[in-house]
Amino acid sequence: MTVYSRFYLIMVVLLMIGAISGCIGDIGQLSGMLSGQPGSTYYVSAEGDNNNSGNRESPWRTPGYASRQLQPGDTLIILGGEYQIDNQEENQIKPASGTPSAWVTIKGEVGNRPIIKGKNNCPALIDLSGRSNIRVENLEFTNDEGSVVQNAIRVVGGVVQNLICKDLYIHHIDGNGILMSDAYGVEIIQSKIEYCGKEAMVGKNFQGDGWNQVTIRDSQFSFSGHYLSSKKSNDEHTFDGLRIGSSVGPIEITNSIFEQNLGNGLYTQAKVNRIIQCIFDNNNENGIVMGGQDGTVMNTLIYGVGGKSSKNSNGSGIIIDEITEEDAKFKIVNVTIDTPPDNQGSPLKVGVSQKTEAGELLFKNNIVVCGAQPVNIGKNISLKASNTLIYRPDGKTVLRFGEKEYSGQELKDLLFIEHFIAENPLFVAPSRGKNGGYYIQENSPARDAGTSDDAPSVDLEGKPRPQGKGYDLGAYEFEEVKK
Repeated sequence: MTVYSRFYLIMVVLLMIGAISGCIGDIGQLSGMLSGQPGSTYYVSAEGDNNNSGNRESPWRTPGYASRQLQPGDTLIILGGEYQIDNQEENQIKPASGTPSAWVTIKGEVGNRPIIKGKNNCPALIDLSGRSNIRVENLEFTNDEGSVVQNAIRVVGGVVQNLICKDLYIHHIDGNGILMSDAYGVEIIQSKIEYCGKEAMVGKNFQGDGWNQVTIRDSQFSFSGHYLSSKKSNDEHTFDGLRIGSSVGPIEITNSIFEQNLGNGLYTQAKVNRIIQCIFDNNNENGIVMGGQDGTVMNTLIYGVGGKSSKNSNGSGIIIDEITEEDAKFKIVNVTIDTPPDNQGSPLKVGVSQKTEAGELLFKNNIVVCGAQPVNIGKNISLKASNTLIYRPDGKTVLRFGEKEYSGQELKDLLFIEHFIAENPLFVAPSRGKNGGYYIQENSPARDAGTSDDAPSVDLEGKPRPQGKGYDLGAYEFEEVKK
């Protein structure tokens, strides 16, 4: 190879590197990607020292100090044990942002999850305000011997992008488990948040589009308000399992549980919502309250509205109001709603708020058991319903559509809803105030009564549909026990 050939080859390589680095960052970042070096791994131990080097043999002592040493691509492993965090900002976990190709990771030791305890009116155990490209995993957050903790995780004052919270256990927090303002690309996975004085998780104080591209799966939001601070008087709704203010969305919630919250199970004002394979049980107010312009509830069970004191409750299984577009479309498919007999609320309310609500509701393959009130659909809602069971034990009105009311027999005679059933669905073990069994019995009228149109391919538990001659109504597909 000649001198000129070598020079030409070197220049081509340099130009290529320059072009690539202009797209993804500096040369150091590029070399890290090419060499497969994700960054350094550091450790924290309850027996460590912040003067140490931070490696496995010489770990740091406090998570707050350790978090501030991290650079993009670094991982911090907090070893098993208990760690206290007070109200001093420098002691709170507050890492720098990662980059799209080099995230910052903070996680607990595998098989020995550490406990992060707050004290002295700590505003947040972990503060990710204005941060991006961060993963938090396998940690437990609570209080230290009853001390006040305002939030376990706080994300305010700017848009957080690319945040994953996985396998977290948050409990006994005076304020919110997770408080998050504007967010884009957030995932909450396999996490449990319970016994918070306010919401288990809340999205509010937005300065922009609110929550955008937020996914929640395999998680649980329970017992909000069942903690000491809930006894303080407050006119604001503060006890929902999950509450989301006005947002662009979409919000995707799958395979999650919302139970025994003193407020709603879920309240969302996002424009686009997807709620699939979820359980809402024994929430004191409503199961789901949803607005926006595009919403789906599918393969979902809702029961025990009003909690243990349903007699004085006017809560609903599902409320759809605050509809933001005239061409809004909502789907409720293969959903089971069981309302306590003495509950004074409608099991389902769509478009019946004080202002005119217009939109389309697709309503198929559902089982709805009414309490003291019927299903209530606003006059400006275009109802596309079929293959549905609505049952009211006293035989009175089961559907109020605008100004008209219909009994089960009238709906059948008028063919208002194609393939309509008004009989008892025959649940295996319906229950209030505790976990219920909402499988259908072998001789249930809901068995094989559904349609495949718009139906999911699996049920709430993931069993394939159909199991028999046809699709079943409700959240569960009947499965015959083989002898």
